[in-house]
Amino acid sequence: KIESSNNNTFKQKRMRQPRSTLLRIISCQKRHRALHTLTSLSPISSLTEHRTRCKVFSIHHNDQTTRTFARSSATTEETPEDKARTFILSLGHEPRIAQGVVDALSKSGMSGGMLLSTVRTMAGRLEVGEDAGLDALIASVEQELARTDGKAKVTMWCVPPGAWRSEEYSDDSNGTSREDMMKAAFRVEGFEGMSLTDVAKFGDGEGASTLAEYIECACSGIMACSTCHVVLDGDWADKVGEPIEAEQDMIDLAYQPELSSRLGCQIVLSPELDGMVVKIPRGANNLMDHIPFDG
Repeated sequence: KIESSNNNTFKQKRMRQPRSTLLRIISCQKRHRALHTLTSLSPISSLTEHRTRCKVFSIHHNDQTTRTFARSSATTEETPEDKARTFILSLGHEPRIAQGVVDALSKSGMSGGMLLSTVRTMAGRLEVGEDAGLDALIASVEQELARTDGKAKVTMWCVPPGAWRSEEYSDDSNGTSREDMMKAAFRVEGFEGMSLTDVAKFGDGEGASTLAEYIECACSGIMACSTCHVVLDGDWADKVGEPIEAEQDMIDLAYQPELSSRLGCQIVLSPELDGMVVKIPRGANNLMDHIPFDG
């Protein structure tokens, strides 16, 4: 403690210090007492704000008294690139995906505020799932990481509408045999870990582009519609597994669902599904068309 005989001298010296110096020498351990003493000199809000940033350290004075002082720590401000990474992380993506997006935009010549603004603009209207390009960029980064990670490529065969006989058209005289069905099927490739709709939206190659013409994903893959409804052929339904209840609810609303129906957004590729045969229905029920987003 400071000797009482020295109190007046210490107070006089303190009162002659500029306000910035006073803020530096306020002790965090005695902040309530200091706040009462300096109310007339410094706004309470300034002291409170300063208090949250201070670090306490001690120095020796005349080898007799130890006084505790407070020093403001240098605050490290986020760069626009850091904020862009944080924004992408807030969307639920991994840190290396966020870094990959920032790196990709940096290579295109963007930096600073322009890069951050571009990321936010590309995110579109998140509240209605309306993307403006960020999903495609993220998917591109994910595929590049899949290549560098050595993930397996999975091949599947997609049968277009009209090339297979559904239950609805089981009595159709134009029904095709399995051999004819497979002749009409087109080859699609994607990396393990991608969903069927990911391949349709962001996959490489002619097969992925053709699949995108048949499969829509109106809800952006959150299992809130049935526009990515497909039918698995033969034993592939057992290998993929049964749908969970929430998915089954959407399948029940799909166009002409069958026992082996699944939503493309819920079929995740794996090496075990290499060679899978997927049949595309003749139509799709889009419940999203009846939601008044503009209302």
